Amino acid sequence: MRLIKALKKNKLLKETSWSFVAKGIAFLLYFSLNVHLARTLGIDRFGTWSFFFSILTIIILLSHFGINASARKYVAQYNKTGELNNVLKSSLKLRLIFSLTFTIIIILVHKPLAILVERPEFAPLFLLSAPLIILAGLVEFLKDIFMGLHRIIYNFILNLLEHGLKLILVVTILTVSLDLSNIVNSFTIACLMTSVIGFYILYAKFYRENKTHVENDFVETIFRYSIPLFFISIGFLIATEVDTVMLGLLSTNAEVGTYAVAKQIIIKLPHISLAMAMGTMPVFAKLNEGNKEKLKKLFYKLLRTNALIFAIIALGILFLSRFFVPLIFGVEYNSSVLPLQILTIYLVGFSFSIFLSTFLDYQGLAKKRAVNLSVSMVLNIVLNLILIPDYGAVGAAIATSISYLPYIFLNWIEVRGVLKV
Repeated sequence: MRLIKALKKNKLLKETSWSFVAKGIAFLLYFSLNVHLARTLGIDRFGTWSFFFSILTIIILLSHFGINASARKYVAQYNKTGELNNVLKSSLKLRLIFSLTFTIIIILVHKPLAILVERPEFAPLFLLSAPLIILAGLVEFLKDIFMGLHRIIYNFILNLLEHGLKLILVVTILTVSLDLSNIVNSFTIACLMTSVIGFYILYAKFYRENKTHVENDFVETIFRYSIPLFFISIGFLIATEVDTVMLGLLSTNAEVGTYAVAKQIIIKLPHISLAMAMGTMPVFAKLNEGNKEKLKKLFYKLLRTNALIFAIIALGILFLSRFFVPLIFGVEYNSSVLPLQILTIYLVGFSFSIFLSTFLDYQGLAKKRAVNLSVSMVLNIVLNLILIPDYGAVGAAIATSISYLPYIFLNWIEVRGVLKV
C-alpha cells in the first residue's frame, strides 16, 4: 500500500516503474518469439530469416530518418504548453512523408536489392514487407512520442500489443506453413493493430485535451534536428545490424543462425537501461544552471545503478550460458555460446551508451555523437571484413564488441563537459 502511494506521489519513480514493466514485457515476448522461431525453423532456416530480417530492419530504421528521436526531444521540451499540438502535427507529417518515401523505394527496387544481397528468393519478401515499413515506423514513432510526453504507461500498452500479437500470430500461422512470408504477414498485422490503438490514445488523451494552443509549424525545426540523428542511426545500424548482414554475405546460413541466437539474447537486455532512461532522462531536456548540480547527481546515480545491474548480468552469461543456451534453444545451437560470451563486452558498453546518448540528444548535441559514432562505424566494418571470413560468428562478435568502445568513451567526454558546474 505504501509503495502504491509513493508511486502516485513521485512522478519520476512512477514513470521509471512503468518503463521497467514496458521493457520487461517487450523482452519476454520478443525473446519467446525468437526462441519459437529458432526451434521451429532450425538453424539454417533461422539463419536465412535472421539475414532477411536484418536487412529489413536496416531499411525500417533508415526510414525513421531521425524523425522519431527529434520529435521526442521537442515533445519533451514543449510538453504541457500551447505548442504541443503543433509539435505533434509537424512530427507526424514528417513521419508519414519519410515512411511513404522509403516504402515506394522498396517497391521499386525489391528485385535489384535481392540480387545485390545474392538472395533472389528475398525479392517477394521485400515486396511483401512494404506496408510493414510504414506501420513499424508509426509504432516506433508513437513509442518515442509517449516517452517524450513522460507517459510510459502507454509504451507498456504498445509493447504488449505489438510483441504479444506478433508472438500469437507467428505461433499460430507457423503451424500451417513454415514459409517466411507468414512471419512477415504476422508482423504487419500486429503493427497495424498497434498503431491504430496507439494513435487513438494519442489523440484522445493528449491532442484533443490540449485546449490552449497557437498555430506554429515545427516541421523545419524537427527536420533540421533529425539530420544528425539520421547519421547517428546509420552508425547504430552498423553497430547492431551490419554484423548479421556481413555474415549472410561472407559466411553460411548456419553461422548466421548461430550468431542470431547469441544476438537475440544480448540485444534486448540493454532495455533494462532504456527503461531507466525512459523514466528519468526527459528531465534533462530542461537542464540549466539552477538545477545542474541536482541533475548531475541523478545522472551519476543512474550510471552506478546500471553498472551494478550489468555486472551481475555479464557474470551470469559468462558462467551459465553453456547450460541455458542448449536448454532454451536446443543443442543445435551449442555453437552460439562463445559468440554470446564475447558479446557481453558489447552488452555492458551499450547499456551505458543509452544514458550518454539520450543525455546528449536532450542537450541538442546530436551532432557531437554523430561524429563520435563515425569512428566506431569505420572500425566495425573493417574488423568484420577481416574476421568473418575466417572466424564466422565468433569473428562478428569480436568485431562488434571492440568497435563500439570508442563511441562510448568519446560520448562520456562530451557528457562530462556539459555537467561541469
